Amino acid sequence: MRAYGSLRRTADFQRVYRRGERAGSEYLAVYALALSRGGESRPEVGFSIAKSVGSAVARNLLRRRCRTILDTLGLGMRRGRRVVIVARPGAAELPYPALQAELGAGLRRLGLA
Repeated sequence: MRAYGSLRRTADFQRVYRRGERAGSEYLAVYALALSRGGESRPEVGFSIAKSVGSAVARNLLRRRCRTILDTLGLGMRRGRRVVIVARPGAAELPYPALQAELGAGLRRLGLA
């Protein structure tokens, strides 16, 4: 079982975009929002990967790789955090170690890893 839940509702994504902190790089942007009821809910993670990133196969592979990276990093997030990872064009072509470095750097800048 993963240490985090999934963001699914559009309203939740919009809230993170509007009120959260952002750390970006050339291929990924990471948004994070601490919730007011922080202590009671486990962290939630959502992915936003547009069609401009690549085919459905490429987008799903990128999503799976990002989830694996989050699992291996341990995702040291405190409870009550919502995180959205936005992939930009070119992210699907990154080799796994480069993707891991990009995502890890974004999470570290926000104090999540």
